[in-house]
Amino acid sequence: MTFLSSLTDQNATLVLDASVVINLLATGHSSAILRSLNAPIVVTDNVVREIEEGAAAGHSHFDLLRIALSEQILRMEKLNGRILEDFFDLVSGNTAETLGDGEAATLALAHGYGFIAAIDEKKATRIAAERFGALKLATTVDILAHEAVRSSLGVDRLAEATFDAIRLSRMQVREYQFDWVARTIGPARVDACLSLRKYARRRPAAGPN
Repeated sequence: MTFLSSLTDQNATLVLDASVVINLLATGHSSAILRSLNAPIVVTDNVVREIEEGAAAGHSHFDLLRIALSEQILRMEKLNGRILEDFFDLVSGNTAETLGDGEAATLALAHGYGFIAAIDEKKATRIAAERFGALKLATTVDILAHEAVRSSLGVDRLAEATFDAIRLSRMQVREYQFDWVARTIGPARVDACLSLRKYARRRPAAGPN
């Protein structure tokens, strides 16, 4: 089955989790990617703090995030009211059923306003489906596979951007997304990514010409 980006709503507001922000920053083309979506892009203050704390550990993403905020490519939102209650519900309880602050804030804000939550982690995806059944979800790969992003970057830059997101920030790729990623980055780059080889091995070998 051909993979298609889940981002089909024109101009729908997108709320990015920290991992998605970091993946996009790692592409080296985050400004072009986000601008091409032609939609409001939001991060919570919890996500901004999470990335800022990562900067203290030696990661370089916060400076790039700060530039994106100052250029209004992204806007930061704080949680309040019922959204804050949903956030506390998501971070409270046993470990198997709770999320980190950034993930919880992303889901709570998106649910509260009817936005799309861009989040990669499988646990967060599962919990979102269980608690907020109507919430629309997307991943970093959905953003990269968006028609407007593909048109903006072109074939070569999209291949580099996708490969760098995997190589530099360990972007998660779901099995149903593998064929699109493999076609985009090419077989040599697939072979260079340990996380993709497991999917490649499951594909049938090509027959003789």
